Amino acid sequence: MPKTGDTQPRCPICDRPIDPAIAPFQRKLDAHIERILRADHPGWHPDDGVCPDCVYRAAQRAQAERSSYSLHEELLAPFPVYLRDQLDVLPTPGRVHANPKYAGRGVTIAFLDSGFYPHPDLVRPANRILCHVDATTGEFVEGRGFKRLHVSSWHGLMTSCVGAGSGFMSDGRHRGIAHRANVVLVKTGNPRGGHRLRITERDIQRALNWVIANQRRFNIGVVNISVGGDHPSTGEMTSLDAKTLFPVAHGMVVVAAIGNRDARRVVPPASAPSAISVGGLDDQNSLDPLLRRMYWSSYGKGVGGVSKPDVIAPALWLAAPMLPGTSIHNEAQFLWRMLRAPDAEFRRILETDYAQARFSKKTLNLPLAEIRDAIRRRMIEQKVIHPHYQHVDGTSMAAPIVSAIAAQMLEADSALTPAQVKQRLIETAEPLPGVPPERQGHGVINGGRAVASVLRASRRDGAAPPFAPQRTVTFHYYDSGARQVALVGSFTDWQPVAMRERSPGIWFLTLPQPARGTHPYKYVVDGARWLHDPENLARIEDGYGGFYSLLEIV
Repeated sequence: MPKTGDTQPRCPICDRPIDPAIAPFQRKLDAHIERILRADHPGWHPDDGVCPDCVYRAAQRAQAERSSYSLHEELLAPFPVYLRDQLDVLPTPGRVHANPKYAGRGVTIAFLDSGFYPHPDLVRPANRILCHVDATTGEFVEGRGFKRLHVSSWHGLMTSCVGAGSGFMSDGRHRGIAHRANVVLVKTGNPRGGHRLRITERDIQRALNWVIANQRRFNIGVVNISVGGDHPSTGEMTSLDAKTLFPVAHGMVVVAAIGNRDARRVVPPASAPSAISVGGLDDQNSLDPLLRRMYWSSYGKGVGGVSKPDVIAPALWLAAPMLPGTSIHNEAQFLWRMLRAPDAEFRRILETDYAQARFSKKTLNLPLAEIRDAIRRRMIEQKVIHPHYQHVDGTSMAAPIVSAIAAQMLEADSALTPAQVKQRLIETAEPLPGVPPERQGHGVINGGRAVASVLRASRRDGAAPPFAPQRTVTFHYYDSGARQVALVGSFTDWQPVAMRERSPGIWFLTLPQPARGTHPYKYVVDGARWLHDPENLARIEDGYGGFYSLLEIV
């Protein structure tokens, strides 16, 4: 990387100084940003380095290149795609503006579901499963039969990992929002019906009994219920609705999926007034708010005529691990290997017994390019997005996103009551334009704003960043654990400017108002973290898997 005469490196593209405090955060560029920089600046190589401003310009180009409609059919992708060389499912935390500092540390989430599995995303790099209990009979059994593969394990595996998975099998890309939270896994249902595990309201109540009895033992702060009862709410309090009051009274936040009927039909426990009922959003695998639309989730009236859902969260195109060792998982690994193999290796794979059994002779006799297309179509059928992950959908998957944000909030302030968590989630949600309130409740969950509202309230500071009076702009950042915070952006010429700590955890900086236009910025925390503003919804990719926040001066 070119340098100045003494110490500070300079950008080889624009010759702007690159502060040493910023350089460590510029790791491997995203492929599409690298492509744009190479095309615009022949002779430039990623090893030469690049300044944040040039990356921002490339991100603007990428944004302009994005198609207004999905290219997935043309590209044979299993999910919506808007840029040809950006083929991936969006990570869940970025889709709900989650604050990257918080990950549910010190909080335990209890998942009630049909079954579970000790997946690497829950046990590596550290085992965060505090307990697995089979609550399908009157006798609770802890720790037995957990590792046995069973079809009933699929659903709970996915919900627990969507909310709290480490993303270990994807090198962290497909991790959950509460990826540092501990988990308690409660197998819910009953043994009747053989391999078909039917879950009744009585089964859910029995599982809740175990959770209530063991709250202090495992420090359970959040209960995620991605299963529902049998009968639609009539507005009267059912025994399951009433049972839901108990964990809330004991200080646990209860989150319940509302269902996927696309009709006025709410069942317990989502009908309970004490539960945070979650409907679904289809963000079309995009960060563009103009592409947001409703998922086909249920809605209606709960106990006492209260409208449900309370909020909505992404419920489509979500990454979740496959159950290891199943035929689908084995096939996914094989298909992924085939698709990425060079032609010579690809031909050898096609001659294996496994390939011969998977594809017809007609397909195997096609040109290689057409066989690869057949593989892509098979991956679309199986929703395969990675050797170990599928994309999944349903309010069952939206609920753990909200549970994970609740865990972040409790990490930020462990004294929060369930009512306070619910109120702040509701207050910081974003209404979806053109959608009736009865369908979406208070709107789309916003993780960054929810956590920031907790931090502000706990420190009695009402300002929200960035605050712009006539001639100055004031930025606020909330982090009780930070030792030093700096603001860096285009209006500081990408040089870090130290922020001041007004009181413990409240950092601020007032600067002269920049010229009219859009100005990217980020925070540097303790010289080790390079973060976007978690409360500012205006943002653009930063070229390294994160975001720049955007200050708009009109």
